[in-house]
Amino acid sequence: MNGEISSPQISRRERKKRATKQAIYDVAVGCFIENGYDDTTIDEITEKVDIARATFFNYYPSKIAILHEIAAEALDYARKTFDREFRIESASIRAKLGRSVTRFASIVERNPRYYQTVFLDAMSSQTGSVKSNQDTAKVPIKGLAQHFHDAQIKGELEGSLDADQLAEMFTGIYMYAILNYILQGCRGSLVDRIQKASDIFLDGCGVRD
Repeated sequence: MNGEISSPQISRRERKKRATKQAIYDVAVGCFIENGYDDTTIDEITEKVDIARATFFNYYPSKIAILHEIAAEALDYARKTFDREFRIESASIRAKLGRSVTRFASIVERNPRYYQTVFLDAMSSQTGSVKSNQDTAKVPIKGLAQHFHDAQIKGELEGSLDADQLAEMFTGIYMYAILNYILQGCRGSLVDRIQKASDIFLDGCGVRD
């Protein structure tokens, strides 16, 4: 139309394939939340989706591949959360980081059994143990480093500090705050724990409100 090139329509077969994969993913997430990752079987997933076991393997090579995908989405959510908060020009860096980590903590607190498995898989991605998610795992840290650098330019953060190293340190602080919460049986408030950890980090960077 008027010289415009329209993108080819997705075939019915492709739409069906996408719908089937989404159904497998959605059902698996539901089962992981309800029963836990370890107690969920591929047979249970395929039965609820109403597909043959062999069909499952056309979309995922294993059950853990679904977990890797969930963990990758969690890491992408972290990146988007930091990006969204740091776009708020009127907020202090303490408020931006505080709201970000509070979001993460609140999600874990709502279903610790499920997010324990997802979180540990995401941590494996950070350490390089999950090869497929390595690039995804680097994105939140790189994005946070850029936000810290921008804050240094604005005078909100000590300019002599290395922004990349700060991003690595902060990521480690909030991830290990979550890990210790899980290892200690999810007692107390993770929101309070992670907020205090964020404040200690910023105090160490010389940030004062």
